Parts: sequence; structure tokens; C-alpha cells
Amino acid sequence: MVIKDFPFKYTRFEKARIIGARALQIAMGAPVLINLNKTDPIEIAIEEFEKGVIPITVKRRSNRFIWLERYDMF
Repeated sequence: MVIKDFPFKYTRFEKARIIGARALQIAMGAPVLINLNKTDPIEIAIEEFEKGVIPITVKRRSNRFIWLERYDMF
């Protein structure tokens, strides 16, 4: 892969989620962000991911776990 670990390295689950979400967008008619001769949305999404042009952000939870009481949630 060509992707650099710029802010952080994606986990395999994050990669799968990003590529899957982007492939669904492409299949539903979203514009393709790179020039390719391929027509399969998954292959296009993988190429976009490897080039780092997919505009999807990953938010990670912090390592801290906070206990909430029932009355704290409302």
C-alpha cells in the first residue's frame, strides 16, 4: 500500500469500513475521485483509499472508560 501513516495507522476494521462505505457511495452514483478504467465500485474504492483521496474521517474513542449512572444519561 502507498498510504502513509500520517496522523495514525488505520486498523483493518477501519480500512474495511472506509472502503465499504466509499464503495456504497460510488455504487449509488457518487463521483469518482480518481481517473480509472475500472467499473467495480470496490476496486475503485480500494484505489482511492490507497491514494489517500477518500474524504472520510475516523473518530476514535479515547482509552478512558467513564462510568455513567442512570441519571447521568438524561
